[in-house]
Amino acid sequence: MSKWILQRKAADYATLSGKLKVDPVIVRLMVNRGLTTYEEMEEYLHPTLNNLPDPHLFADMDEACELLMEAIDEGQKIRVVGDYDVDGIMSTYILTTALREVGADVDYAVPNRMIDGYGINPEMVQAAYDEGVSFIITCDNGIAAAPAINLAKELGMTFVVTDHHEVPFELAEDGITKIQMLPNADAVVDPKRDDCNYPFKGICGAQVAWKLVDVLYEFLGIEKEKADAFLQFASIATVCDVMELKGENRATVYHGIKAIERTDNIGLNALLARNELKDKPLSCYHLGFIIGPCLNASGRLDTAGRAIELLMETDNAKALAMANELVELNAERKAMTQTGIDKAKDQIENSSLKNDKVLVIYIPELHESLAGIVAGRIRENYCKPVLVITDAEDGAKGSGRSIPAYNMFEELTAVKDVFTKFGGHPMAAGVSLPKEKIDELRTRLNQNCTLTEDDMQEIIKIDCDMPLAYITEGLIDSIDLLAPFGTGNNKPLFALKNVPILKMAYMGKDGQYLRITVETENGGSMTALMFRGVEEFEKAVSNKYGQSAWQGLFSGSGQSVSMDIIYEPSINEFRGNRSVQIIIENFK
Repeated sequence: MSKWILQRKAADYATLSGKLKVDPVIVRLMVNRGLTTYEEMEEYLHPTLNNLPDPHLFADMDEACELLMEAIDEGQKIRVVGDYDVDGIMSTYILTTALREVGADVDYAVPNRMIDGYGINPEMVQAAYDEGVSFIITCDNGIAAAPAINLAKELGMTFVVTDHHEVPFELAEDGITKIQMLPNADAVVDPKRDDCNYPFKGICGAQVAWKLVDVLYEFLGIEKEKADAFLQFASIATVCDVMELKGENRATVYHGIKAIERTDNIGLNALLARNELKDKPLSCYHLGFIIGPCLNASGRLDTAGRAIELLMETDNAKALAMANELVELNAERKAMTQTGIDKAKDQIENSSLKNDKVLVIYIPELHESLAGIVAGRIRENYCKPVLVITDAEDGAKGSGRSIPAYNMFEELTAVKDVFTKFGGHPMAAGVSLPKEKIDELRTRLNQNCTLTEDDMQEIIKIDCDMPLAYITEGLIDSIDLLAPFGTGNNKPLFALKNVPILKMAYMGKDGQYLRITVETENGGSMTALMFRGVEEFEKAVSNKYGQSAWQGLFSGSGQSVSMDIIYEPSINEFRGNRSVQIIIENFK
């Protein structure tokens, strides 16, 4: 059962509403998101890229760019080494394209998810050296690649790391103080360094790459607009890597979406066209759940190089064919993922696993690239930290997804002797380990776990209790001023008690959703849509009012049935007509 929390934060709503010229409800929504001053709210409503922090504040940023300029001048062979997820794809595209534009002799390599695993490894370094590469620059990886970097330095190569992941650490003698272990690279550009003065730490790998291009182009005397052309790719990575849409990230995505809507990138245009999104207003949903998964499918089931090549393609017909392949690959990935989710749920429900606070699920036959997606879906279902482990070429591999009360990276660090390799951050992680250690991992993580029942309860924060009669098209349009919505800037949620239900009808291709007509406070009616929890809703109504009451709602002749709801207001557009409706997100 979820826990509903109504946010009540004090502010001078009337004055702020007047100064900002918005409905007081919009002010309340911003206050709930941690904004307190007129200036903060003005920036939030009208994000600008002019206030981004100075990229020279990154530790080693200037050194990294000076090393690159030297390598370009000397005609050294440079290799960009990225990662196989969307952030890695975009980082690799940004750095490779930018370096080519300034005359560098540059190519790229992306680890094979199945063979190489995450991040650069010594074998990739040796292969680069054998192919005449003398300069390696990583993006979205490298901070934890000490063995690969040590080999590169032994071979006399220059090595620059750009990353955004947590820096590996050891505990001091006091057992509390963390001592960061930076790799032995010539330059390490990562906002998570303790000595990095860049103030906004929560950026993705592609944004770090974009910042580097910004400084490099400045040093080379190239106009800033050339570097800003990479904004759109950094914004896709920001959404797909689930960065919080606050501050700098909000401005990046806000303007990035506008740039994508008018993009001249042939590959991206092909992907938009293939998904019927061309010339339509875009949102974080489109980036995170349509475009991103198509790009990600290449790195999951094939090679991420296919997505990078699509972004680099200059022929329209070829780009459309490549986009089509990625869309088909993603459809295959979806089907395989659903099978994995079903197996994971079956394993939990039919074993002692359901009593564990940390779910360690072993599905040997699951494609290892899908473990993270399955872990995420299981976490949503059970509101517990989850590790999904599969068979790999060498032992077992797993991906973890966590909940706010459980720092997964620190908890895995506490049992690191179990792994052959691991890395990540508080909310997600990747691991490699021998198969025979899976049970030990499960036991030790659960023995160490201090989560309480409250920690494992889904918490839904409600922005305010609002009567249905208050909702207008104008208010909904005003709410859109707060977009883009996503992690750290969730869509506003409103609540209402004892909402009478007048009638219902099934909708959707398989009748899996509900269209509910509810009564408003002034005696009118409004359409409410329910896209999830329909089965639970039927059980709840039948348990409280009887099965006959449930059936009666479909004919409009049921006894009075009411519910408490958490809802999101929206506008239904049909054949040129607009009407206000609500989407039910949760009920009691």
